[in-house]
Amino acid sequence: MIAFLTKDWGLKVIALILAVGLWYYAVGEESIEVTRTVPLNIRIKSEQMSILRTSTAAVQVTLSAPRALLPEITSKEIQAEHEIGSGIKTAGDYSFRLEPREIKLPTPQVRVMKINPEIVHVTIDELIVQKLKIEPDFVGEPAFGYQVKKNEIQLDPNAVLVEGPKGQLEKLESIKTERIDLVGRIRSFRRTVELQLPSNIKTLSESLVDVFVPIQEEFDEKEFHDIPVKVLNLPQRKLVADLQPEKITFILKGSRRQLEKLLPENVLAYLDLSDYDAGQHEAPVQLFLPEEVRLKDELPLTVSVTLKKK
Repeated sequence: MIAFLTKDWGLKVIALILAVGLWYYAVGEESIEVTRTVPLNIRIKSEQMSILRTSTAAVQVTLSAPRALLPEITSKEIQAEHEIGSGIKTAGDYSFRLEPREIKLPTPQVRVMKINPEIVHVTIDELIVQKLKIEPDFVGEPAFGYQVKKNEIQLDPNAVLVEGPKGQLEKLESIKTERIDLVGRIRSFRRTVELQLPSNIKTLSESLVDVFVPIQEEFDEKEFHDIPVKVLNLPQRKLVADLQPEKITFILKGSRRQLEKLLPENVLAYLDLSDYDAGQHEAPVQLFLPEEVRLKDELPLTVSVTLKKK
């Protein structure tokens, strides 16, 4: 038995290697089926017509390929392309069958077994040119107390010539820019952005837009009720002041940020009576306010003051 195993052992090793290699070759050549989802690219030859819509944007392609090639077969390497001939001259709905020859494959060893869906429906429309105004597409809001001055927004250009299907373009009044972020903004700024073009539509002029966005501080009004009036600098220690009324109500205007933070207890309303003698007077009320806040009414606040001896 041992002699049999050791006799011509070199030939036996070579035979074993050949057998293993043949087995790997057979396994590698074994064809299996895989399915890939492939984008569908449809072109139209006529320069006067355009594709308005399609029943599907992608197709599922079942492929037969040797097992060894499977790692190389990706959807990126496979393309589905169909060209509609120049014979179609009127708008309407059309259908076509996608053929295996219209599936572009990475290698001849891969075969198309099935396409789903086989039939693709398209709507074809007349190609027109139209001028549309450009609108900025803002996202978010500026910082609290600030706002966009919409009537001072600048766009260069402010309109664009576009080409596309008649039925689609007739529904559009404007084209939006790429999104422009406003979150937390407190100052005006300038951006150069692209246009957000709908599918099937292309520009015939410059697609870059220079946008100036003016940001300004927001102003508001706020009413303060029953603020007590304090007396400062009595002319004589023996005099007392009788106020009518002792509390006042008024409206302040100015920076929304400052008004939001300003509380009634932090508002100082006072009378400076250092130049007044005993008797009855109409004295102006002075307000101690933040720098960006002032009284709404132009007329000063006054109260009736009676100065008399204790």
